[in-house]
Amino acid sequence: MRPSTYTLPLLVTLSTLPLMAGATQLHLFSLKDGKVMSHQTVTDAGGYNNQPAFTADSQGLLFSSDRAGGQMDIFRFDIASATLSNLTNTPEQSEFSPQPGQQGDEITYVVEQGVPHQSVWRQRQGQPPERAVNSYIPAGYYAQRYGQGTLLWARYGYHLYFEPWGEQADERHFVSASVGRSLHPIPNSAEFSFLHKQVDGDWVIKGFHPDTGAIRPITAIDKASEDYSWDQQGRIWMGSGSELRRWDAEGQWQSVADLSEQGVTTIGRLAISPDGRYLAIVGL
Repeated sequence: MRPSTYTLPLLVTLSTLPLMAGATQLHLFSLKDGKVMSHQTVTDAGGYNNQPAFTADSQGLLFSSDRAGGQMDIFRFDIASATLSNLTNTPEQSEFSPQPGQQGDEITYVVEQGVPHQSVWRQRQGQPPERAVNSYIPAGYYAQRYGQGTLLWARYGYHLYFEPWGEQADERHFVSASVGRSLHPIPNSAEFSFLHKQVDGDWVIKGFHPDTGAIRPITAIDKASEDYSWDQQGRIWMGSGSELRRWDAEGQWQSVADLSEQGVTTIGRLAISPDGRYLAIVGL
């Protein structure tokens, strides 16, 4: 595993970025008082640039990209210096779904290792990777809260399981079927959230409390996207086409901005920095 670093231009003119079919770009917006302010593009390459997550100190942006070759690696974009570092650099395997770990130099991610093995791993600087969960459920996506446990999205079946910290998840830890890919620890809460695609056709973001097993509806959404993110104030952000929308605890959705002028025609995955100063969006 050989980290490498190079510099990106801070601002990229969107008109110079012809997107290839299937290509995704990462956009970084500054936020002030819940409003979208300045904008820059993080990636200037075609191909896959996706699954953003901010570091715990809000100074970096993690994402998965195939820019280093045929495989997916985890990259870190340093916001202050506009430098991009390859954190995994593994030609023999692919890594997805990066998240910051408990320590500052720690990250977790999903390693694709072939059928049926696919699991969550932890990496610390200067140390070999190690498994971050005990379960052998083939995880495609996950949400982890240190000391509490990990919500695991099973790749084959779209089922959701919860692995308590230090235990091993199995069928006894089943949470829900028909679950979308966007999983999150709810800020300032002991709950996790997931998107439930209900049998009646509705899509509902729900809260799951691991201590009690209770599941509660939070808000219904339209089917324009299954990706959403929480901010520290307990608000949900998501996109509908080029429109950025936000839900508050009073149960109201409101339009925040139209991002088409910034070159975002379809909002995909998104993330809010812990300090609330930045918004990362995958533009399709």
